[in-house]
Amino acid sequence: MKKAIEFHANGKLLITGEYLVLVGAIALAMPVRFGQKLIARETSRDMIDWVSSTGKVPWFSAAFEPASLKILDADKKNVAVELRKVLAAARRLNPEFLNGAGGWQARVTANYPLEWGLGSSATLYHLVAAWAGVPVFDLFRLLSDGSGYDIACAGRQDLLFYQLRKGRPDITTVAPGEALRESAYFVYQGNKQDSNKEVASFLLNRNYSEIDLVAVSQLSASICCSDSSDELIRLVNEHEYILSTILKRDPVARRFPAFP
Repeated sequence: MKKAIEFHANGKLLITGEYLVLVGAIALAMPVRFGQKLIARETSRDMIDWVSSTGKVPWFSAAFEPASLKILDADKKNVAVELRKVLAAARRLNPEFLNGAGGWQARVTANYPLEWGLGSSATLYHLVAAWAGVPVFDLFRLLSDGSGYDIACAGRQDLLFYQLRKGRPDITTVAPGEALRESAYFVYQGNKQDSNKEVASFLLNRNYSEIDLVAVSQLSASICCSDSSDELIRLVNEHEYILSTILKRDPVARRFPAFP
């Protein structure tokens, strides 16, 4: 068996600009230490042997025929179908990818529970793009209508501003103010959403204005640079009010009235 090659991708949190980042607002996003890694080895077997795990616990396995990427075996057929789309898209960009003699063993490991929603799809795209030697945003555009902020986070370590300009990403690394560094906490609420459905619903309804885009973009900058917890709370509440009005949902804070 040949020497393994290894790739890493970071998960993400979107702090501001939820949904509006799809239509040009500046969003504030943060790569996190949780993510996924891919270890791939060439083998003499005529098969792509794939296993995905959370920690040391496998949750998905499949086998593909290298030349056609036909699914030979899978314990979760729906996941295998989606993974095949990713591998096939990478091959469209690089026809040599996984197309030589022999096969491959691929092991993908996440160091966090996938239900936290930290970007398992985006990190997978990043890993496969790195493995295939293709531009990750080109691969992403073949597979998703999302904004791509999570793709930007997958290959970076620092807080960033993210904006789509004529469909192309504009990414700027930024430093957080004291309030984000010292007074911000993130909690998984146990209700991960289906991103594709949520995005489709937002784009269909288009319940926003240019004023909203400007306001949220300005709030992204202010929240990033805020130096006091009181100011951060005020800015986040303002951001939540705009988004709750657009999405016609109660602000998250309303569910936790005793917590600022």
